[in-house]
Amino acid sequence: MSLSRTTRSDQVARVTNGVELVATVVDCGRQGGTIVIRTFVAVELPADLKRAIEQLQEQLKRKLLRELSSEARLQWVRPEAIHLTLKFLGEIEEPRVDEIRQVLVQRVGAVQEFFVEAGGLGVFPDLRAPRVLWLGLTDLPDRSNALVYLAGAVEAGLETLGFPRESRPFNPHLTLARVKERSREVGRALAGSGVMAMASRLGSLPVTTVSLMKSELRPSGAVYTKLWDLSLSSASACP
Repeated sequence: MSLSRTTRSDQVARVTNGVELVATVVDCGRQGGTIVIRTFVAVELPADLKRAIEQLQEQLKRKLLRELSSEARLQWVRPEAIHLTLKFLGEIEEPRVDEIRQVLVQRVGAVQEFFVEAGGLGVFPDLRAPRVLWLGLTDLPDRSNALVYLAGAVEAGLETLGFPRESRPFNPHLTLARVKERSREVGRALAGSGVMAMASRLGSLPVTTVSLMKSELRPSGAVYTKLWDLSLSSASACP
């Protein structure tokens, strides 16, 4: 079905795996239409790490407030909405939700649980004109490249369903804020205020499940709903 031939759209609800999906029905002149949802594959964060991130964000806000003019604007991500994205899928037809799960059960279910450390601040693309402020994630010594391996397993599975591979190298991170106005000024403040040296170690993230998330874009910000999750192997998990 070509979405370019859309003639009208309506909001509808359907229940899949116990989750109500509210999405757009695209009517292209065919009976029934198609439910389209915006999705991504992610690792969700534990409550204690979200609390630590919230405290870090407050510290950063206070420190940057003294450095920035009123014209500079950062949009801080709500801690409850922060997650580790493994693969952004974009808009998919609703029936593919179960198809994606079946493929990833085979690819990801055999990957062993592991832990990563959250710590260290960075920006995309660079400090000259940053657009994203993020918190880094690093592997523990006993599971080197575990995150890259997991992301690769997700990529390989989804490629069999026709989803193209990401052309850029996987860079695991948690987005803390997005720069909306005066990025050069924000970059100078980040570089000169010492905030980039904060949060050298914030806490651990247990990677025990992978989830398919639905994203709804609203005026107040994106709202995320978990459609399903699947567990990694617990054979050798260790803190």
